Amino acid sequence: MTQATQPQTPFPHASLTSLQDREAEHFNQHYTQEAACGITALTDFDRVRYSAPSARTIFPREYFYHLLAPLKGKQTLEIAAGNGIDASLCAHNGAEVHAYDLSEKSIDLVNQRAQVNGVAHRVSTQATGDFNNAFPGETFDAILGYAALHHLPDLDQLSQQVYDRLNPGGVAVFAEPVVNSQVLDRLRKLVPYSIHEMTEDEVPMDDKRIAEFAKPFDRMVRREFQLTSRLWPIFPNNWPLAVALHKLDSGLLRLPFMRRFATVVVFGVYKKS
Repeated sequence: MTQATQPQTPFPHASLTSLQDREAEHFNQHYTQEAACGITALTDFDRVRYSAPSARTIFPREYFYHLLAPLKGKQTLEIAAGNGIDASLCAHNGAEVHAYDLSEKSIDLVNQRAQVNGVAHRVSTQATGDFNNAFPGETFDAILGYAALHHLPDLDQLSQQVYDRLNPGGVAVFAEPVVNSQVLDRLRKLVPYSIHEMTEDEVPMDDKRIAEFAKPFDRMVRREFQLTSRLWPIFPNNWPLAVALHKLDSGLLRLPFMRRFATVVVFGVYKKS
């Protein structure tokens, strides 16, 4: 039997200022190391793969882009832009991208990657850890974050701020690590992989926190991902294995009782036209 997840207090270890300082220090180091490994252009495979994915895709990032599509001509805001891959993908798909992150090294990497991919003219960046300070006064057709929300405090306040800065008919799309079973969480920590770079203060989402985040919005769509496919990155060059595990997960997650064991949820929240 699984055990119910106990209520967690987001970011219990730190004040907001010290939390941001620690996160900035961690990610400055992380993205400095990533940049030192070199920045490569998006592959033709990825340019096509994330342009207009099917709703039936078995991959979480493809579903993330399915919910964002079409991006051509849209004003977009990326929360916690990270290594810049999503900023470049959105710009490649025709969006005008505004990307922010509290890490200055992240912003350097976002800009460099946009240059390498020939989309710098469609990517604007800002180093800040405050949503309201990011491109103040501007509103957006789409707001996105990949593995971003669980790093951020005050999600109730943030969700209303996201809603307020969406244009009518806009969508906010997120992909988040989730924990809905403590027993499964203990087991999966034995597998040295997650969809995000982990820090000591982060708190994974759960179904309750996702539902709370969605309250200001007019509707939500969501899908669960990643059961056995959590094992795939142990064998990162085995694409047939990746496909097989994601197909297995897709079948298992059609069973309602299995969905609480998913480790990633991708969801979109919408504002009426």
